[in-house]
Parts: sequence; C-alpha cells; structure tokens
Amino acid sequence: MGKVPCNSDIALIFYRLATLSQFLDENPFITRAYQKAARNIESLDVDIKHLFDAGKLKAIPGVGEEIAKGIAEIIETGTCKRYEAMKREIPCDVFGLLGIPGIGPKTVRRAYEQLGITTPDELEKAAIEHRLRKLQGMGVKSEAKILTAIRRSKEMDKRITLDVALPIARIAMEYLERCPHVSNVTATGSLRRHRETVGDIDLIATSDADHSEAVLKAFGSMPGVTRVIKSGATEASVILKNVRIDLRIADRASFGSLLQHFTGSKEHNIRLREIAIRKGLKLSEYGITDHETGILTPCGEEAEVYRMLGLPFIVPELREDRGEIEAAIAGSGSLPDLVTEDDIKGDLHVHSKWSDGANSVPELADAAMGRGYEYLCISDHSKSRGIAGGLSEECVIRKINEIDAFNDDNESSRGFRVLAGSEVDIRADGTLDYPDRILEMLDIVIAAVHTGFSQDRRTMTSRIVRAIVDGHVDILAHPTGRLLGERMGYEVDIDRVIEVAAETGTALEINASPRRLDLSDINARKAKEAGVMLAIGTDAHSTYHLGYMEFGVHVARRAWLEPCDVMNARGTTELLRRIGRG
Repeated sequence: MGKVPCNSDIALIFYRLATLSQFLDENPFITRAYQKAARNIESLDVDIKHLFDAGKLKAIPGVGEEIAKGIAEIIETGTCKRYEAMKREIPCDVFGLLGIPGIGPKTVRRAYEQLGITTPDELEKAAIEHRLRKLQGMGVKSEAKILTAIRRSKEMDKRITLDVALPIARIAMEYLERCPHVSNVTATGSLRRHRETVGDIDLIATSDADHSEAVLKAFGSMPGVTRVIKSGATEASVILKNVRIDLRIADRASFGSLLQHFTGSKEHNIRLREIAIRKGLKLSEYGITDHETGILTPCGEEAEVYRMLGLPFIVPELREDRGEIEAAIAGSGSLPDLVTEDDIKGDLHVHSKWSDGANSVPELADAAMGRGYEYLCISDHSKSRGIAGGLSEECVIRKINEIDAFNDDNESSRGFRVLAGSEVDIRADGTLDYPDRILEMLDIVIAAVHTGFSQDRRTMTSRIVRAIVDGHVDILAHPTGRLLGERMGYEVDIDRVIEVAAETGTALEINASPRRLDLSDINARKAKEAGVMLAIGTDAHSTYHLGYMEFGVHVARRAWLEPCDVMNARGTTELLRRIGRG
C-alpha cells in the first residue's frame, strides 16, 4: 500500500458511504451513522492513525464496532469492502451527478432508470436536448435550473473555498518565513480580500536581489510541492496540495506598491488609477510616477499609496469598487469601523451530541471559554430533521435542563453562560417544527429551511416570511440555502425577506461555515442598510468548527458591518435584552 490515508481521506470515504446509502434507500439510521462518523473523523485534532495504533478508535464520538472495523480496514488497505461493494452496486457516476447543485439521489436514480444517464456530461446533454423534462417530477423550469447548475458547477470546479485555501497559504507562508533572507511574506489577491472562493493563491515577499533566486528555488523545494510550474528571477509558481501558488519577490522599497496592486480588485485599482491621472500621476505596481517630472516614487508601505493619492487607507475587504472610493473621498467617518473577531462575544449556532454534533455541552462550553467568549448557544436540530438526529419535544426539555444545571454550576464562578437554542425547521407551509410552548422555553430560536428547495420563488418567500412573522423566531439561519460549489440557493425574494426582518426585528444569519457563507456579503450589506441585525454563527458540529468564526467575520467585513450591526458582538445581558429574554 502507498500513503497511509489521513483523517480527511477516511472522512471522505464515510461521507461517500452515506451518499451511497441514501441513494440505495437504506435505513436512514445507517446514513446518519456514516455522516456522523465522517464529521467526527474530519474534526479530530489528532492523527487517526495514532488512535488506531493505540486501539482507541471507538473513543471517537459516533464510532462503534462496525465503523471502527471500517476505519481500520481503510487505514490498512486504503479502502473498505463495504464501500467498494456499494460502488459496484450503483452503475452510474453517482458522486459526479450528486456534485451538481440541485441534484438529489432521487433525481439521479430516475435519470439513470428512465433515461440511462450515468455521467454529468450525459445529464448536460439530456438537458440541452430537453429530455430531462420528461422525468417524473421534472418540468421545463427544473430542467433549465439543472442546466444552469451544471454550467456553474464547471466554473466553480476551478475555484476553492477559504477553508481549503487559507491552510494551504499558511503552510507556504510559514515555510517561507523560516527561510533566510525573506521578509514581509503576505497573501494578496482575492484571498487577502477574503472573497468566498479563490482561483489560486498569490503570495509576495521581500528579499534583496542577491538572494531572490535562492528564495524561489527554496519555494520550489517546499515539502509537499508536487510540481514546479515555473521559476525565474523574481517569480515562481508551484502546485501544493493540488492548488497553484504564485510567489513574487519584491524589493523592500516598492513592497507596498506591489502589495496594493496585486491585492486588487481590478475594479478598485481602476478607480485609483483614475484618481492618480486627475492628479497628474501614474499608479503602477512599482510605485507612483509624476507625469511632469517622470520621477517614480516607490511605496514601501501600502498606506503610502493611498496617502499619495489623498485618500485614507482602505482595508482589503472593501476594495471591490462598491462605494469605498467615494467614502474615502468623503473623509472622516465615511468608511466603516469594521467588526473584528475580537468584537465577537459568543457563537449563536452550534450543534452538540444532543443532535448531530460531535461534542457534549460541557466540551463545547470549555472550547468557547477558551476563545474568550461570554456565551454559546447550543442550537440542535428540531424533530423533523431525523437524518440529523433532530430532537423530540421531550429531548429538547431534557437538553434545556442539562444546560440549566451547567449554568447553575458555572455561570456565577466563570462568568460564562450556555444559551438553550434550537435550529427549528421551517415546514413547507411556513409553520415551525415545534409548538409555541417549546419555543417559549428556549433562549434563542433559529429558524431554517432544510427541505422543499424546489418550491417556486413566491411560495418559498411566503414560507419564510410566515415563519419570521410568527413572533418566536430570533434568527433566520443560512437564508438562501446555498452550498458553495455544490448547490445554488433556493428561489427566494431576499429583498422581501430583508424587508420583513426589519419590520419584525428578526436577525439574519451570516453562516460562517466555509461551505455556506450565507448570507453573502452583498446581501448582508443590504440587510445592514435596511436596519436588520446580523448574527454570525459557525453552524459548528464540533469544537474545531468554532474556528469558522473567522470566515463569518470576513463576510461581515466585506459587507461593511460594524460591531453595532452584529448581534453577537453584544455582551450577554445586552443580547438577551435585545431578543426579549433579559
């Protein structure tokens, strides 16, 4: 056998086992068991091989005898018999087809059984030829949406999410920082602006001319590099973990100019060049040139670029030509004082072992206190989410009792509070998944759509509006239902949802899971401008996922949000007063 599978390799097989189990219409309990095992393996902060060697695989939450045997088999052989047998049982490329946004197991099964479709290319051809609309439950609109999804999926395949890009960038940056004669190692481009996905990773660093080639050579020899695309006097490109990384070496005198130029965006830089021209200057990656004298002034610090153009410094997240230039020109107080991760007082969307999470309430609380939080909302799924271990009314009450007991023991001595919440399903008709008596027992009610994504725009909008005017909903979770690169959001009039949220005082969530980042920055800014409060929640299913908060804060910053716009930038007392639980 070759390379020993790592945690993510093993988790992927169990995610795929869950997909195959669902496709084959097996007992939902089996599907849930695979999903839970995959999440918990993925979230481990130790190498699973160490647990295997110590005979402690069953110490992983959700891993029983059979799953432990499967893990051991994967570690020893790279796969497992159950997985291989299930793949043989399914004659089509189920993973490729299910990877298309909006395609579910039932659609894949019907497409295969009725049209003989086995691959995404065949599905695209059938949509172009208008054969998909003949399937049961399919129509002209559904067919058009699938074709659009296939084309968008092909484009998204070229981009990677921040949870993939940032760790890879940090590996490269930490390596370069240890190299001699290198300084100012910085990410640029869309990664520095924290866009929700990136095409590749761009880095710059400074070094003197005598050592730049040696630095680039060392970059190409970095552990894990599988291919050196190019390496010259000032630039090199490599493939690390299947992602392209470009490195440019600058001299210290022009570092700020180069950093500003390659951070972008293109549209932002065009506006800066226009300002420069009006001042008789020329802006480039090398510095600022006076047209009259021809003298080039390099900028060692990025802020110098803006200062020479008569502007205050504009943070990278705002550089999208969405009004930041006008705000900078307007002067004092026009640019926002953006929220930071230090402003966040707690996480409002976390799942525990009570439903489909990997950790207990005390474990999650300890991890939250370790992050300096004042509170944490345990918001497990409601009863309709059977596949995610949704809680019956009796279980919700038991969970609330456990949280009350924890707070009795810890709140006064440690200044930390666990909030009892629930991620309550919005049913197809807009009613909530628990009766009022249960909702009134909760500290925070988070409403969410998890099913019925095929509803038309008017129906879905009415469904969500009915839920948030109910009077019990504090936060609307992942309001458009999108999964980046996997599923487009459902059809919804988000402007109408924002309008009603403003009327009812309902907060909208920025779901910080890097696979969601929903609301988007554009819609979150719309919400801010409408006077709607935003709540940043990680949707954590393990203590590890609490770290996703940084991705949610990045979205908030791109949306121009200040601490006063963010629900969980408030302390415990103020938070509970705002939602009427004080």
